[in-house]
Amino acid sequence: MSTQPTAPLTTSADGRAADLAGLRVTPGDLLVAEAPLPVLLQAVTASTAVVLGALVAAGSPGEPRLAPDVAPFADVAVRPASADEVGVLQAWTRADLPIGRWDCGDADAAASLRSSGFNRHMFLCGQSGSGKTYALGVLLEQLLIGTGLPMVILDPNADFVHLGTTRPDAEPTGAAVIEGTEVRVLGSNPPEEPLRMRFATMPRAAQAAVLRLDPLRDRAEYNLFVTSFGQDRPVPAGVDAYVTSLLAGHHDERALGQRVQNLGLTDWEVWALDQASAAEVALGGARATVVDLAGLADPREASAVCLDLVERLWAARHERRPMLIVIDEAHNVCPAEPHGEVQERLVERLIQIAAEGRKYGLWLLLSTQRPSKVHQQVVSQCDNLMLMRMNSPADVADVATLFGFAPPEMIARAPSFRQGEAVAAGRFAPCPMRVRMGDRLTVEGGSDVAVPPAPSR
Repeated sequence: MSTQPTAPLTTSADGRAADLAGLRVTPGDLLVAEAPLPVLLQAVTASTAVVLGALVAAGSPGEPRLAPDVAPFADVAVRPASADEVGVLQAWTRADLPIGRWDCGDADAAASLRSSGFNRHMFLCGQSGSGKTYALGVLLEQLLIGTGLPMVILDPNADFVHLGTTRPDAEPTGAAVIEGTEVRVLGSNPPEEPLRMRFATMPRAAQAAVLRLDPLRDRAEYNLFVTSFGQDRPVPAGVDAYVTSLLAGHHDERALGQRVQNLGLTDWEVWALDQASAAEVALGGARATVVDLAGLADPREASAVCLDLVERLWAARHERRPMLIVIDEAHNVCPAEPHGEVQERLVERLIQIAAEGRKYGLWLLLSTQRPSKVHQQVVSQCDNLMLMRMNSPADVADVATLFGFAPPEMIARAPSFRQGEAVAAGRFAPCPMRVRMGDRLTVEGGSDVAVPPAPSR
């Protein structure tokens, strides 16, 4: 906020909103009105602010706090908030996960999120090059350090396979915590642990989706599968042996065996057999389970692994064990228009988790480049938002419409964000924040490919 030639004044007729007419502010700025008690305000437009509360004992011994009930005031002087006053807001809201710096006007203040606010679904979006993957890494690191929240990370591009490996220049205290935390990486590239799924424990509808069996269209094959599987022909004992026995049987058995062959299921490497599945690793007590999907050649195989994992987490929901389900590149895992039976079933289950999972401790963290490409029934259930640079006017408008708790004029500035800048709003933020993400502590799994230099001549 620029310096005014005379002291600017503000008025609040109801103790909830304030008039900033005549001030030059940027939406998101924090201000202090010098009422009988200093009152912390946040500009939500260029001319209006919301009242956050009265500053009590700011800068004095004892825990500083905000008193949310503020009496109306008229024509009082207003000034930019100081870093200490911003700190009062964060202390009062119990913002305890440091993520970078808070751009709130003239103050250079630390930015922290509320760990307790991650018990709501979260949506992180930003176009390519905005720093979205880097920002997601910062969030995951701080959750590892500052909480005991277990998480499973669906990682289509192998961006988080080094989440447990700290950088040489990392802040030592946080790095030591991460190094002492169990982060298990499942995938197809050694030294990753094998990435596996267990067909036998999937719900019948999910099994049918993998086999592309319809109970009416494929009546004979479906009935044969239902009546035979789990009795004398358990698929987990070996897919090849199961298919061989089917091909030696009667007409319907041969048809089912040919289906398995034609779908290429005998070539999949993800069948668990005597190994642990991804779901069993995640539910077995691992603090963080990274599911590296990048090494799976068949996209149906990746979708099936995700489906098995999500189905098992949902089946265990009544145990009420907290679990953060992180889905990077969510438009690939939970698309607005799913393709194929497996992906359709996966999206249906994610919609159910978005609608009902919170009461069981199942929370989603979705990250994507295009909000419109993720299924809207999932996005609409998110109570936390982190928005990075986004140039598309349609995408910016979608975000403003979907996330009414974020001031529209703060959202509208997304096209001008630099790399690493974001708006954070929702249950996990002290108030809507403009932030600059801090440094990563762990090694990034993916980064941009540089243009090769000219050959020496």
